Parts: sequence; structure tokens; C-alpha cells
Amino acid sequence: MKKTIMWALIGSALSMTNTSHALSVLEDAELSDVTGQALFSVVKETDASQGLDFFKLGIDAELSLNANIKSLQLGCGGENGAGACDIDISALSLGCVVGASGNCITLPTNIAGQPKGQDFDNSLSNQKELRDFVLTNPFFQFAIKGGDQAATREVVGVRVGADKAQGPMSIGAMNNFSGYLTGINNLYIQAQTNVAVTCKQGTANCSDADASKYSQDFVGDYGLLAGGKKQQYEASAYLGVKNAEILNLLGGVTVEYRDQTINTAAAQRENLGIVANGNRMTQVQIHGLQLGSLVDEVVQNLTINQMCTGHDPGKCSAIGTETIGNTLLPLLRTGIQIYMKQETLKGLNLPVPEQGTVELDGAYSTKLTNLLNAYVLPYNLGNVHQIDVDSNLFGIALTSLGNGIRFPGFAEDAKATKGWSMYLEDAFTININQPLTTLMSNIVQTGLAAQGNITMLEQPYRNCYGSMKFC
Repeated sequence: MKKTIMWALIGSALSMTNTSHALSVLEDAELSDVTGQALFSVVKETDASQGLDFFKLGIDAELSLNANIKSLQLGCGGENGAGACDIDISALSLGCVVGASGNCITLPTNIAGQPKGQDFDNSLSNQKELRDFVLTNPFFQFAIKGGDQAATREVVGVRVGADKAQGPMSIGAMNNFSGYLTGINNLYIQAQTNVAVTCKQGTANCSDADASKYSQDFVGDYGLLAGGKKQQYEASAYLGVKNAEILNLLGGVTVEYRDQTINTAAAQRENLGIVANGNRMTQVQIHGLQLGSLVDEVVQNLTINQMCTGHDPGKCSAIGTETIGNTLLPLLRTGIQIYMKQETLKGLNLPVPEQGTVELDGAYSTKLTNLLNAYVLPYNLGNVHQIDVDSNLFGIALTSLGNGIRFPGFAEDAKATKGWSMYLEDAFTININQPLTTLMSNIVQTGLAAQGNITMLEQPYRNCYGSMKFC
């Protein structure tokens, strides 16, 4: 019965005589005035080096998305093992709510020290409109192996992407990432004044031997050349390095790190590369920090603010003043640089080479600089919550090849790895904007840098109106 009705409908359609639906013959001149665009297109590319043909089925359209995905898990179990996924992202949002500033609104934070974002006004009155995640000309791209022979032809990969992907993406937690992810890191060290070199007395992990003499305001006596009082002002911040002797004056008065406060100059590193490339990653790598050269630069530009030498905490030597200290500073810099680099290496869990018996301080300092300059800082992907996508290569791929597939347009070192993977190029920026004391504390004292948590990033973008946290 169903077949009879279907053929009846087809027959009726073919027998229609209404000229408005009939095909007409066009002459060449008339045909030249007609234009059209197919909704779908197919493009073939061949990569002989991989032995693959790529067929892209594209859609001539613009797809605007605003979506919230509670949990995106792809490639779980199997070869990965129970509970392990190629891609595991919690609270993924495509799109955001825009505030009066024209920027996406960042969700509130109650974590001390976490950046608040460009627009952190979450009040209902500031929630003006939605901004979509836009895919221009989305496509499916198939990787075919043995395409010349029908008997051996095999689909070994497929990628879902777009000629252009643009818009805000936010992440509650990136638990696992497979594929290619890159970004930019900027490091800004803020200038500071009256900074104690060692730690503050009475704080955790600060021994009496390391405690700065500037842990509180104090009026002390001049000792060696008696003659009055000296006002000591509490340091504004503390570098927290271990105490050590850096100079011996006239064989009787020693200068130690805890005897001083210093003024530091600003320093910066910009547009440093961040790369994650592989399977089931939890960290990206920050290249080019040049930490050894950074220590040299900071020490080269520091000046002594206060100095109180002498082992009696109630007395200061009249010889060991800040004026004399700054005069002697050129002689002290190499020793200070060596010590700070040694402490930095320890804080990063790197071995500290011993100085040879005939090795000059300058050569040894250069050796330490080279070791630190080669260090690649890890950064946990769990800290990344905001991604502003603007890419013509954004997409998700699935491949069965063990050595992966380099789809057309991918970076030279990028491949869609076996299983599920994602391609996110120039996806985010890490701004480390800290005083030297905070940076050194995170490296030397707390170990946060080596753990991949040298700084926090902003919370995810808001993508729900009102007070809802995740809609």
C-alpha cells in the first residue's frame, strides 16, 4: 500500500503541466545571466608523503552556536584503560554573555590572587547579550588510505571542522587533552622597593638563621664605630631565599643576604610559545622563559635600600651601610647571581652542579645561566578556563593510525593522534604579572612553578543569564 501511494505521488509530479514548474531550455546568452552556488562542495587533496587522500565535504553556510556541555568525554576506555579518555573536558561552553564593556563576563571567584577578568560584573543589569561561537563553512574531512584501488580503499580518519571558527570557549576543567594546543605566554615582573632578600621571621619555613633583620621596624645601635642610632624599616616584601655570606669587610664584618633590603627593576618576557602536542596531556610547555638570563637582568639592575651588618641583631656596623654596599655592589653582583640561580634550580627540582676548584665565578655563573635558560616550564591545563578561538584549523578528529594523521593545513609538528584529538592553535594567553617576590616564592619556596601552577588564570566566561552557574 505504501509503495502504491509513493509511485502515485511520483507519477503526479512528473505529469504536472503547470509551466511554472516545468524545465525550460536556455540559450547560451540566457545561461550566461544565471548564477548559482551549491550548498555542498567536495574538495580532494593528496599527501603522497603520508600515502593519503583527503576528501572534504563542505557546507556553504554559517553556523552560530551557543551551547553548554556538562561533560565532553571522547575516546574513553579501550586502549586508554578504564576511566581514561583522549579528551575529557568538564563544563564546556561555546559562547558567552557580554557585559556593558563589550567583553565576555567572567564568572566570580573567591580564590585569593586569581585574576578577575576584563569584565567581572555578574549583576543581571550588566548581562546585555549573548555572543555566539561561529563556524563558517563547516565540513567533514575524510582521510582515505589506498584510494587508487577500490579493493584496498580504507577510511583511516575523519575530521569535523570549519574554514573559520571564531568565538569564546570556556572550560570548567580540562582533565585530559589529546591533539595540538598552542598559546602565548607573557611574563611581567613588577618593580619593587625595600624588598628583604631572605624570609620574614616567624613565618612558615623561615628559620632564625635565615630570618631577615627587616622583619619589623627596629631602632638599632651602631656597633663597630659607636655613635648613635639607626632606624631600620620593615621590608615591603620578602624574596625568601636562604641566607648566605656574600662579602667579608676588612676580615671582621660580614655581609649576608639577611642584612639587606633591595630595590628591584621591572623585567619582562613577551610572546613566548606554549605547546602541547600528544595524547592525554594534562600540561602545556612554556618555552623561552630564559630564567637564568632573567636572574642576571634582575640582579644587574638592583640597588641596596637598607643594610645592617653584624651578628648582634641589636647593632649595625658603621662600615656596612647601604652607601658602602651600593659602592661595592659591582663586586657583589656575580655572587648574588650565582646564589639566586642555585636557589632557582633547587626550587625547580633541577640538579645544581658543583663549582670546580679552578672554575672562576663568572664561568660558573654562565653555566648556571645556561641550565636555567634551557628549562621549559610546565603549566597545568586545569588552570586554563578561557579560550578565544579565531582559527581556520579548529576541529575535532578521529583516526585509527598509530602514528597519527597530519591533516591539510596542520602545523609541521602537529598531527591528529590515534583516537580522538582536537586542534586548537593560538588558543589562549597566560599572563604572569607578578612582583619578583611572588615569582621567586612560587619557584623557590612553594614549588608551585615546578608543579605547573606558577600563576592562576581567570574563571570561565558566563554563558547563562541570571544567577545560574551552568545552564
